[in-house]
Amino acid sequence: MGQRLCRYLDAEAGAFRFRDCNGRYTNVFQASEADDDRYSTYYLHIDPVRSAISRMKPAAAGAETVVLADEVVDRESYRRSEFYQDFARPNGRENMLIGLVGDSDHTVMSFFRDGRAFGNRERTALEQLMPHVRRGLSMRQRLIKSELESRLAYAAFEALPGSAVVVDGECNILFANTTANRTLSRKGFPISLSRLPTDGSIRLLVDRGEAAKFRDIVRGGAQGGSGGAIRIEFDDIENARIGQLAVVATPLPACGTALAFGTPVLVLINDISQPRSAPPRLFSELFGLSAAEGAVAAALLGGQTAEIVARDRKVSLDTVRTQIRTVLRKTDAANLRDFERIGALLATYVH
Repeated sequence: MGQRLCRYLDAEAGAFRFRDCNGRYTNVFQASEADDDRYSTYYLHIDPVRSAISRMKPAAAGAETVVLADEVVDRESYRRSEFYQDFARPNGRENMLIGLVGDSDHTVMSFFRDGRAFGNRERTALEQLMPHVRRGLSMRQRLIKSELESRLAYAAFEALPGSAVVVDGECNILFANTTANRTLSRKGFPISLSRLPTDGSIRLLVDRGEAAKFRDIVRGGAQGGSGGAIRIEFDDIENARIGQLAVVATPLPACGTALAFGTPVLVLINDISQPRSAPPRLFSELFGLSAAEGAVAAALLGGQTAEIVARDRKVSLDTVRTQIRTVLRKTDAANLRDFERIGALLATYVH
């Protein structure tokens, strides 16, 4: 495009330089030219024409504008400058025709001639082009922002512990992280991703025993509720043992996209068959437990009974039971089973 524009405007060279994803200014008309590298690393910072354009009032630069170099800098001072003597003149930039995009980065599209000044024909042609350049650059910036946001969201879901799945109110899959795609395809697993023959969509299915309750907590989250949690036991054929899953469903914040079945719901699926206790310090820091209460909380998640905890800590059973009630209250857990769910999720984050 740069070559075609140079021919159309009868210019010897051109530059269209804007900020790339890494924050570096790149001339897309001459991306591989050594002279452009010299400009980007040094002469960009002492370019008196660009400096003058960057000081123009927003009202003047807010609309597409075309100027000549002599209209924004003093001709004699410019020709005495280091930029002109060491860079512009040796590179055939005696005359410059400059189109201002009018964005916050003061982006310009420039064309150069060595001997002849640019006339009204070239100026009018560039004036007609600049509105399209402005819209194109604005679209590029929106696409880059959208892509960055998508990558960050994807990375966040991939970083979640265990299987993370986003569904609508009817359990149709909107997103599943890599762990979910791998784990939920295991033979004999009580939760699976199933493709529907009617329309080819993929749905999150739960075995009959807990299917109704799972659908209820997902629908509740999608319709403005807080979601919920269930624990599923199953025959783990691969490991020849009884497996247990902690399944938590929670509504996601509104994303500005209307869904047919309500708010998107995040479903986290974690294997708690082999309990792993988070350190006591973590319970104390998160829930305001004392050191003794944090130690009791960690011991309970390690599979110990109240009696064993009392014996190991050399305190009375009544003391431990009082501490357990405090742990449930401060963690907002309904009962010990609910507390096990909270602890299992914490353990996945610290391991």
